[in-house]
Amino acid sequence: MLGSNSDFSSYQFTCFGRSISLFFMRTLIDNERLTRQVISPIQKTGLFFKSQELSLSRNREGEELITLIQESCLPSSDTQLVENWQSAIEQILYGKALLLIDGEAVGLSVGVKKENARSIDQPETEVSVIGPKESFVETLNTNIGLVRQRLRDPYLRVDSVVVGKRTKQEVAVLYLVDVANPLIVNEVRRRLSCIETDGLISQMQLQEYLEDDSFSLFPQIRPTERPDVTCSYLLEGNVVVLAEGSAHALLLPITFFQLLDTVDDYYTNWQYATLIRFVRMIALFFSITSPGLYLSLVAYNPELIPTRLLISMDAARVKVPFPILVEIFIMEVMIEILREAGVKLPKPVGQAVSIVGGLVIGEAAVNANLVSPVTVVIVALTAISSFAAPVYYLGITYRILRFFLLICSSIFGTYGLILGLFLIHGHVARLVSFGVPYLAPFSPLRLQDWTDMLIRIPMKKLRTRPTFLKTIKKRKAGFFPMVHRDRNNR
Repeated sequence: MLGSNSDFSSYQFTCFGRSISLFFMRTLIDNERLTRQVISPIQKTGLFFKSQELSLSRNREGEELITLIQESCLPSSDTQLVENWQSAIEQILYGKALLLIDGEAVGLSVGVKKENARSIDQPETEVSVIGPKESFVETLNTNIGLVRQRLRDPYLRVDSVVVGKRTKQEVAVLYLVDVANPLIVNEVRRRLSCIETDGLISQMQLQEYLEDDSFSLFPQIRPTERPDVTCSYLLEGNVVVLAEGSAHALLLPITFFQLLDTVDDYYTNWQYATLIRFVRMIALFFSITSPGLYLSLVAYNPELIPTRLLISMDAARVKVPFPILVEIFIMEVMIEILREAGVKLPKPVGQAVSIVGGLVIGEAAVNANLVSPVTVVIVALTAISSFAAPVYYLGITYRILRFFLLICSSIFGTYGLILGLFLIHGHVARLVSFGVPYLAPFSPLRLQDWTDMLIRIPMKKLRTRPTFLKTIKKRKAGFFPMVHRDRNNR
């Protein structure tokens, strides 16, 4: 099965009076480790036995030889007995060397895989001003190690599942066994075991397989590239999924309001964190409603606009030949093109294209009487507000829903805008994430969980875990009261 591959290699040598062969993929293994940890120890042990005139018993020669090589010759702890060809091929494709002895039906796989991992770098999508400056990488063991460095808890469990018939990608499920809801953990395992696919190329594919409603625009699982955020969710009772080859962890279950949290909410004082949360929600509301609201007021309900402002807006639109809907659509398409170009181009060039291109195109469009200055301001405000989304996929959702509300407003005016908002709210209200309502703790109403939702109270007052997760331990670690000064005895 593997003989026709150009990178499939073998190495034969004689030791203990027996012929020994090693089979491996030279593109996956570290040649220096193979020589230092496998070939040299076996040959040295064989020479020692020969010089001391020692021999193995004839009746158990095969078993004792395999045991001797595994326990005495190989310093690596990553060894495993192989009893069939299917397992042998899988071990070779995982980057291990297969050791076979002439005349024996049992082989031995030795871990000498080459680690082609990039160094731990700063997060790119979840930047923190004060927090740690490290993110996950594409190596699963490294990512699990980053979590364990922060969460030194013996109750932290790591369960592995192999996904993909061809890629055979290892996926790890992390949770606190004494905190997490067992029903959620079992449901995660069940969904992972039910995945039938040739392979998972991206983290988004795994996310779609795990979500309750893959056709919904709203993400029901939160990806994160930060180990500290991952540990904080584990302590709350959530479950984390890490996949080999992915630099993001999947946090589940998740609610809509948890998607609005950022890492800096917990690295600053609670007053500022509460203020920024309200600003972020207002910005996201503007990003989805501003174009539709502007269209509905100008085209259908101009009486709601102050007279002086309305006269100024009409004077600016006198020379514009297009309807207001076409104006907004032209500018929105330009913004999306600039945004996509800025992402695809190299980072220094992309920033220049996004900034300079936006200024030049906006100014040129106004001078050419293609759009009015007010439309440029509205579209610019919408684009800037959409950047306030803490999760990248949530920002994409708001960009798509913006066009939906724009169409509703163009057909029914202000009533269409309100109807579109009701339809979006109705869809969100019916979503669940692993049995947890998407709008919790608003629907169903749980006042106890409001302390870390719209506002954030001081950390020493956050003594309980979210009730909608139905964790085993409801309360966090014991609270130690501070020693207060006696005001009467100064």
